Amino acid sequence: MRIKVKTPSATDVITIDDESITVAELVSHISRSSSKLGGTAIASFKVGFPPQTVDAASTIPIKEAGIRANQQILAETGPSSGLQEESTEIPSFYVKELDKYAILRNVPDDNSCMFRAISYSLTNQLSMDGINLRQIVSDTIAGDPFTYNEMVLGRPIDKYCEWIQKKDSWGGAIELGIIAGSLGIRINCFDVETGNLMVFQDEAAKPSKFICLVYSGIHYDSIVLNGILSSNKQADVGNWSSQEDLIVSASKSLVKLLQSRNYSTNTTTFRVRCLECYSVLVGENGASKHANETGHFSFGEVK
Repeated sequence: MRIKVKTPSATDVITIDDESITVAELVSHISRSSSKLGGTAIASFKVGFPPQTVDAASTIPIKEAGIRANQQILAETGPSSGLQEESTEIPSFYVKELDKYAILRNVPDDNSCMFRAISYSLTNQLSMDGINLRQIVSDTIAGDPFTYNEMVLGRPIDKYCEWIQKKDSWGGAIELGIIAGSLGIRINCFDVETGNLMVFQDEAAKPSKFICLVYSGIHYDSIVLNGILSSNKQADVGNWSSQEDLIVSASKSLVKLLQSRNYSTNTTTFRVRCLECYSVLVGENGASKHANETGHFSFGEVK
């Protein structure tokens, strides 16, 4: 599909491979593909006759907006009244083969970040109301004391099951493995500091889909794909059943960007403050020991 886009200062013919894209995605496509219009801040289009105004941030498909093949549309410049414009401040990597961005979506730093990152990847929601991941972990551990014994857990099984269900208890590799196996998914987790990829799945069963997380040393975030680089998350997709090699490769490139921005914390040397008694502790081991000894589980990093 080809359309002619005319602005007050330039005109170009744009080729569109996917006719199901939204108006906002068309604007993003024009910005990337046109040397003549790439720097233009498009606010709206005039489409059809008599001309109808279509906001450049609209999320309706271009066909519904009246944009057809071999048509000329007028692009008006200026700030859009809709979605936030593209931002280079958002950590992202453009995936040319998919014409989408791999984007880092931050989740709240509330000691449930790992669970929220998984929930966001699977449901596009930070709320965990629809899927109780902590309960899944607790039930799995209680039901398999041979695999998840006291030596593995670092504390008695019943105490661990009680602890992991508290909203301020951190999750880690044990929880990632259990959740991946229980939900039948593969969790690709990227360590920002080392650049290593850690894969969690049930080796005895082929996962139906996969997600990608980022681990900074003390925090987990989600990687999603979106055709528009903005803070609007409505069209985020965080789980996939195909093209894993391509998406994992893009995620690795995004992690390299995060490394250049020092988006990691060395867990052996970082300092945290207990938010309950205000003790300052060194490293993940120090925080874990303090939690075991005092029952305090709420920590914040000392800057």
